[in-house]
Amino acid sequence: MSSTSAGAPVPGSDTALKAALHRVFDSQIPNYGDYNLVCVTECGGTVRDERRGAPPPSGLLLGYRRRPLELVAVPFHRETLAPLGQPATIDITNLAYISEPAPNAFDVATSTGRVITFALRRSCTLGPGGSGALDQEDDADDLAEFLRELAGL
Repeated sequence: MSSTSAGAPVPGSDTALKAALHRVFDSQIPNYGDYNLVCVTECGGTVRDERRGAPPPSGLLLGYRRRPLELVAVPFHRETLAPLGQPATIDITNLAYISEPAPNAFDVATSTGRVITFALRRSCTLGPGGSGALDQEDDADDLAEFLRELAGL
């Protein structure tokens, strides 16, 4: 891990971006330590409840776990890494469907009509002016497997 001083990650580094995204997720989700986290690119859908005056969500942080089976979508601003809006929780009781219309592009819908559409990438560009790159190859592959398993239920 690169650092500017003992234990302090370099701003924009993979380690600093992961720490920032963990803060976004952890500040909004109870039992946050139980989730694997992956950054995805939001492609559309009906994520609502953005903060007044804030731009629409430009990124999603997905937290997922297999026991209990759950997916949590936390919108955030891709440049400032600040939370945007309310998280959406999807579990076996409110999942309507999951589809993969293109490789690593997913639609997740709930029984209440909420649809979240996103692209899953092995690397995510984040931070001011896209100055940082988050490497998440193994995590992205695991999330894709999780979503495909969930779609098969």
